[in-house]
Amino acid sequence: MRHTSTLFGFVASCLLAFSPRLIAAELDSPASLLTDHPSTASVCAECHETESTIHANHAECTTCHIDASTHAIAKSPRKTAPGFPETEQCLACHKNDSEHMNFAFSDHNRAGVTCADCHGVHSPKVDNNNPKLTRADESSKLCATCHQDVLARFDMPSHHPVQEGGVSCVGCHDQHSSKKVSLVNNTEQCLTCHQRLRGPFAFEHAPAVEDCATCHDPHGTPTRRLLIAAQPMLCLQCHSLPNNRHGQSASNATTPEALGQPVSGALLRGCIACHSQVHGSTQDQHLRF
Repeated sequence: MRHTSTLFGFVASCLLAFSPRLIAAELDSPASLLTDHPSTASVCAECHETESTIHANHAECTTCHIDASTHAIAKSPRKTAPGFPETEQCLACHKNDSEHMNFAFSDHNRAGVTCADCHGVHSPKVDNNNPKLTRADESSKLCATCHQDVLARFDMPSHHPVQEGGVSCVGCHDQHSSKKVSLVNNTEQCLTCHQRLRGPFAFEHAPAVEDCATCHDPHGTPTRRLLIAAQPMLCLQCHSLPNNRHGQSASNATTPEALGQPVSGALLRGCIACHSQVHGSTQDQHLRF
């Protein structure tokens, strides 16, 4: 009986001796820190030191990594993903600013593009290995990773200087919104830079008022001035050649002979040789001056 009492006393003394260390170890464990402390960056930094210091704007890990707590207490953390942020997690912080508030209606969102497809959580997600875009801005480099068909158009003889660094994709396109939300048509977008073509004009050219893209491809074309077709074929898509003008006849004759007169080669070289004010005129209804 005496030996039994001695054994119990020894066990009790051991528990009392080691219990403060056990309690301290429990309090210092990742699980307790994740539960008791709202900030977990210090816990994550024990293993992810590089990631924790590379991005100052995302200091709270669990805000983006929704499964960070499970990852931290797992026996095999490498086999338990911390959970990567979806669009919902990003908009929880960014939904109230004017730049991102309409993302739900954006063309990117409707196409299934998420925030993580363009943005890196810890560092910018930009491809700097494209030799064509060495002078382009960071946003244009990012756009080019998906929009390869548009990137090819910048190799055309006439193009907007995106590759040269003169303009940026986001200067014309709002990647976080949609034209249906902003109510800005193509013409208004173009006129933010091309101010001299804004008008008002006494005599307007309807296609120029409605949509610049009727005649121009903003990314690039084989023809001059970003025109989608060369003159005069571009103009002849809408305009006919009346026989009482353009040197075919001096009268309003409608005889078969008058209508059958050939059109001179000089006439078909370029409409803007005479109609120079193709975007609108304050003096002439035929847009000649």
